[in-house]
Amino acid sequence: MVTTVFGTPVLLKRKADEVPVAVAPLPSQPSPPHQPSPPPLPAKRPRRNQELVVRMRGLLRTGARRMDTLRVAQMAAQEASGVMAAAMLRQQGAMREVSVWESEVEGAMREMSKLVDDAESDL
Repeated sequence: MVTTVFGTPVLLKRKADEVPVAVAPLPSQPSPPHQPSPPPLPAKRPRRNQELVVRMRGLLRTGARRMDTLRVAQMAAQEASGVMAAAMLRQQGAMREVSVWESEVEGAMREMSKLVDDAESDL
């Protein structure tokens, strides 16, 4: 069974070898030549409002300056944090040294107390 769809013969439920050649005549009219699609319409150029453009440029410059200021402030804060961390590490080291010193002093005071107690008992 041959059916025509969009001017083209289509075979339905048959193999091509089983279809007689006389059943599927070629279309008598040549297909119309392919026409390219029309070019896109040029983009409309928006009206320029010079006052708005100048204002926007000013806002962008102000924003750039503020971003630069923020970057400098962040770098200073980061540096200060690093200095603070180093100072805290030095403080912890000094506290550890003081703790060791206190332990040594306590040990020496116990020894002195024991010597005094031994000396008194000998009297």
